[in-house]
Amino acid sequence: MRVPVSGYRHDGPADMDDLLVPYDERRRSELVAAFMAVEYVAEPVHEARFAALRDPALRRTLADMLARRGRTLIQRRDSWISGYQDGIPSGQAQPSEGERAVLTLVLIHSVAIPRSEGLLSEDTWLSPYPVPVEELRKRTLLPIGELDAALRTLRHAGLLTQIKGADETAGGYVPGPQFHRLTQTTRARLQEELILAAGPHTPLAVAIRSRRAARGHK
Repeated sequence: MRVPVSGYRHDGPADMDDLLVPYDERRRSELVAAFMAVEYVAEPVHEARFAALRDPALRRTLADMLARRGRTLIQRRDSWISGYQDGIPSGQAQPSEGERAVLTLVLIHSVAIPRSEGLLSEDTWLSPYPVPVEELRKRTLLPIGELDAALRTLRHAGLLTQIKGADETAGGYVPGPQFHRLTQTTRARLQEELILAAGPHTPLAVAIRSRRAARGHK
């Protein structure tokens, strides 16, 4: 696995020495290995692979290491990955209006609709049901060139993944690996946004807007 090494020393992130000092060399190595894994892999890492994910004390130190970078440790059953802390900007460029529209379409057709049909669990934002490009072209007013550019940008950002369909010929787009990195709060917020986009006039959407208005949120 190739990962960025700039800013890191051989024994760990240089700005985290105080967190690593209490441990012996083996434990420090375990912490650094787990830190690099949860930060740079695309999929959640099973805790069986790293002692620092299995051991509660080491895992707390790992969480402190991530917090130094504005990150948090996210659990998915027996697997772990890092994500941005709630309320802290990611530092990444935000999708344009067209890119957000395309991403919303993919979420609706690959997640929301299959979920409503009982094909997906309530707690997942990943999907094996790709949205064909032809379907996206029918559902958006974006010119073909802009749609293709938006799909490329979202794919490179890890927000979309292009996969083959069940018949190995027809394929399309599904949510990408960045959706593993959503905290529970962000997942709930995204669920609300999807409801507002897919059915803005439904009773559930009205209830969401009323609740946000009561909290002083848009």
